[in-house]
Amino acid sequence: MKNSLLAILILFSTFAFAQDDAAETPKIAVKVPKGETVVLKGISIKFLEVVEDSRCPTGVDCIWAGRAKVKVAVTANGNTEEKILTFGETRSGEAKNTNIFSSKEFAINGLKLNPYPTSEDAGKEKKYVLLICEEKNK
Repeated sequence: MKNSLLAILILFSTFAFAQDDAAETPKIAVKVPKGETVVLKGISIKFLEVVEDSRCPTGVDCIWAGRAKVKVAVTANGNTEEKILTFGETRSGEAKNTNIFSSKEFAINGLKLNPYPTSEDAGKEKKYVLLICEEKNK
């Protein structure tokens, strides 16, 4: 009887402590194909071009992990501004920037650039897609 009571007590205390960790809310990405425009929260975002894609292809050993840089045009409140987003590694003196737009209430950020390069697609034309998401500012 004591063993059963002890087992039940341990079981319930495990459930109680397991609830302390708050689950992270998943991000919902919006796809922006190269050359196209999406409107998110009244902000127009056009994926203009891939400035650089030096990411280390899968299946290859590289000295540097590389990075991808993309240019977007952001139109908000009638003003258009071009921004360069950097995904991956940065060089000395450079800052990693994935922010597209920011206000008091929310921010629109770049998540990643697809497709990720592979050793098989080297030199081939890629149909790039920029993944972006809206996040609430705290």
